[in-house]
Amino acid sequence: MRALTFLLFVFAFVLSGCGGDKPNDAKSPSGANGMDDALALLPGNAIMVGTVDARAFFSSNTFGADLSKLVETYMPIGAEAGFAASKDVDRVTFASYSYQGIDVAAVVVGRFDEAKIKAAAANHTANKQGGYLVASQYMGRDVYTVSNIGFTLLGPTSAIAGTESGIRRILERIKDNRVKRDINKWMLDTVETQGAAMAVAADFETQPIPQQALAQIPLPFVASMKQLRVLVSFKDPGMQVAGALTYADENTAKAQSESVKSVANFSKWLAFIGIKVQNIDIKPDQRDVQVKLEVDDQSLRSVLSQAPNWIGPPPSAKK
Repeated sequence: MRALTFLLFVFAFVLSGCGGDKPNDAKSPSGANGMDDALALLPGNAIMVGTVDARAFFSSNTFGADLSKLVETYMPIGAEAGFAASKDVDRVTFASYSYQGIDVAAVVVGRFDEAKIKAAAANHTANKQGGYLVASQYMGRDVYTVSNIGFTLLGPTSAIAGTESGIRRILERIKDNRVKRDINKWMLDTVETQGAAMAVAADFETQPIPQQALAQIPLPFVASMKQLRVLVSFKDPGMQVAGALTYADENTAKAQSESVKSVANFSKWLAFIGIKVQNIDIKPDQRDVQVKLEVDDQSLRSVLSQAPNWIGPPPSAKK
């Protein structure tokens, strides 16, 4: 549950990221020398990099309110720290670095009440889940943790969040004046795609998925995948997803496209739990397998309504 809680924390920040501006405007107003560039703050060697335009999610007339409620239910910090994720965060740019456990770093842009955060930690004010903000020091900065999640403020409008090692990676880069774009260019290009509500890029070529992890994923097209790019956008009547799975050569891409199609055929069974996936288009394109699909807004609401059953109750609700 701790792992799920952390992932939800990061996901909540991610969903509330990016504001309504251009998706490649991954900037933080923290200063010069690269400090205003979230993608420069994130260390290189990332397995996955992404950004999300939360305004497209939270401002949805159909599922925005449901999403806000879900995020606030599981978010481990809230009113006691003067914070509401669905209102106070404008952008998140994040990266993951390890297959062993969770190692995530995120640059969050929004509004943070440092005085209330400090007071909540100093007064041991309990959050809605019964946890407490704990303050410590690293590289001369206050680092706050709650439920094994950490964050530190760069200023009133930007913060670093993630695992302890993820936060330290960024703070060490800042201290050593190593703030620059070290992430693979193709990943940066994906994250900066214009018009995307969410963009994610994953590199499995320089950091292959371990065999023990592959054993948990019974999908044949995953084992030989070298790169993954996913873009999400919103157009009536719901959400459009476009993905590209990259392989070593064109022949492998052609072969694996059939495997992807066979898995896609099972999408019709999702209708039994209220998820309607439609207009699925899968085709090989040189080294890539291009995938496009749509999910209608009613299905998205259905997913959100059932999410607590999959995730489980928040810690405070457990007996």
